[in-house]
Amino acid sequence: MGRVRLEPESRCVAAGLPWLGASPERTPIVTTAGRTARRTRSVLLTVCVAATALVASTIGASLATANPTPPPASFTLAGAGFGHGVGMSQYGALAMAKAGLDASSIVTHYYQGTNVTPVPDDMAVRVNLEFKKKHIRTRGEAVEGDGTLQANLSGTIVTAAPGESFAFTGDAGAVVAAKVVGGVRQELGIFPSVSLTWSGLANVVAKNGSFDSAGHRYRYGTIEILPTSNPSRTRLNVVNSLRLHEEYLYGISEVSSSWPDAALQAQVLAARTYALSAIAAGPRKACDCHVDDGRGPYSDQVFSGWSKQSGAMGERWVAAVNATHASPTAGMAILYEGQPIRAFYSSSSGGATQASVDQWGGDLPYVRSVADPWSLSEDNPNRSWTVTVDQARMAQAFSATAVQQVDVIARDPSGVAKSVQATLVDGTTVTKSGNQVRNALGLKSSYINAIDGRAGVPISVPQAPPAQTPPTQAPVEQPVVNYERQVTMLTPADREVRALKPFTIRAQVSPERKGLRVWFQRMVDGEWVTFKKKRTRSSGKVRYRVPQAWPPNTTQEYRVVVVRKKQPIGVGDVFRVSVVPSVKPRSVALITPSVMDVPAGKPFAVKAKVRPKRKGLTVWRQAFVDGEWRTVQRSTTKKGGRVVFRIKKAAPAGATYTYRILVVAKKQAAGASQDVTVNVSG
Repeated sequence: MGRVRLEPESRCVAAGLPWLGASPERTPIVTTAGRTARRTRSVLLTVCVAATALVASTIGASLATANPTPPPASFTLAGAGFGHGVGMSQYGALAMAKAGLDASSIVTHYYQGTNVTPVPDDMAVRVNLEFKKKHIRTRGEAVEGDGTLQANLSGTIVTAAPGESFAFTGDAGAVVAAKVVGGVRQELGIFPSVSLTWSGLANVVAKNGSFDSAGHRYRYGTIEILPTSNPSRTRLNVVNSLRLHEEYLYGISEVSSSWPDAALQAQVLAARTYALSAIAAGPRKACDCHVDDGRGPYSDQVFSGWSKQSGAMGERWVAAVNATHASPTAGMAILYEGQPIRAFYSSSSGGATQASVDQWGGDLPYVRSVADPWSLSEDNPNRSWTVTVDQARMAQAFSATAVQQVDVIARDPSGVAKSVQATLVDGTTVTKSGNQVRNALGLKSSYINAIDGRAGVPISVPQAPPAQTPPTQAPVEQPVVNYERQVTMLTPADREVRALKPFTIRAQVSPERKGLRVWFQRMVDGEWVTFKKKRTRSSGKVRYRVPQAWPPNTTQEYRVVVVRKKQPIGVGDVFRVSVVPSVKPRSVALITPSVMDVPAGKPFAVKAKVRPKRKGLTVWRQAFVDGEWRTVQRSTTKKGGRVVFRIKKAAPAGATYTYRILVVAKKQAAGASQDVTVNVSG
């Protein structure tokens, strides 16, 4: 956002039950921020309630009593778009650029009432690279430098030569530092924090990471290793501080570098503006950072560092960044009434963008719903999608035993499903928000156009614009490769894997030969990234067992490539893995009212019960702050599945807070309560 990674998203995050942990929702060429949604109140409430009741009564009239027809085995959902749909559509920007519009015209279409103006951007932005990790390892690499890495340990400088590394661990509110030479660990001491500088690249990995895998390499700025404030369970945050003007933007990896210049420059404008608004808000306390790298905990913009600049056609992305410079210390940004906006963006909408007030509740005048037929152009692989959901999964989504029928009973002005109603076999109904259904079913967006062919509340989707001749520009040359080997995938083309579970990739190379070099690749931010290298057996077969599928509610693309001298000589078909949650869904019912009026200075409590009930379940209380959910208190369920969060003092007078209760298992959200609004009276 925009992940504004946008994304989650966090990573990850416009869903009612987001994945919690390192990275929110991911998709090629998309990262979104502020993905988590909440209900909002407005002057339209009465109208919406009346309309919802009317549609619900019409749909459920024939099912008011128990339906003798057996519940269907599955449900078919048709929709469009990918991501939260707020602000700029990245695929929409691509289509507009191909139609001849420039970057300024693109962004001012999506952000109404704004203008593109030079602003100072010669300041440092703090980017979280690793969040609350127990172990961190770093080493230098000799790329555009000699590969040395220096650690500032409370004023003492210790240098690691190429091939040597540093290891850091959190303990008692401090950083334990060691130098590793030839596999031998040399203890350096305990320090309040550690600052790293380098010549070349800094390679940073967490406990189970590999220095040899792709990514996690950084060219610019300094890196800080910072302990968390809890002495009894100290973890480490890794923050890269670098110049916004070009150093940070060179590493933004939101769209493919092969896109037209105008689309790339529109992405730069949104990325710079999003970062400026984050800097203006000040560092977040939990990470001492302005933004994260898109992998969590806040799901901001995807920052991949050196891999973007040095990757395929990286020079085109660098040129796009440089094209938006107004001077050596200023860059073009998107302003509303003289201030940088919160430039939310996502992969694509379903034909009209969603207003921020409908998604998160913050009524930003420049993020209103606008027509977006560009998102429905042929280039967008998600201009339409269809998902089949089996009975068991749909019943889980609505915390029911069996579901007879599902319908969209309310939409916001963009066409997004605002409320979705399930009619059970006994004729009763259960209603969930569109975002809750999206998260529970792992849908690409909340633009649900029809369920089993029924639109429910009618939707008028703008048609894609007619094809237009793109502006004349120098053609982008693509390498010509003659494949001499055939790669047949032995893994099913599309499969479903539960989160945290392993899966195996298998392929057959023909003509068969032992020892052929094979790269296993995954699509990351619009580009193929190699994550494992192996060789074929005598039969020409090759396989790799991926340790775990992660994160949940994502669809990941893989392929197998045979290479010689780092050039492909055979490429297998793309296959997709849908990662589904691996936790048992649970419902969280509020015991306290959903709206509470509390006198200033007085204590209050938020109570809930979790079903199926069980003692010892991990439960979080989250507050909705600046367009995202933040965990503010942790507890566990007591006997009977009950949990109580006590707040010592309501303050200040006149404030309004929004909370929710989340039950968590295996780093995943298993269930969430209705939002709780607390009004603090004077």
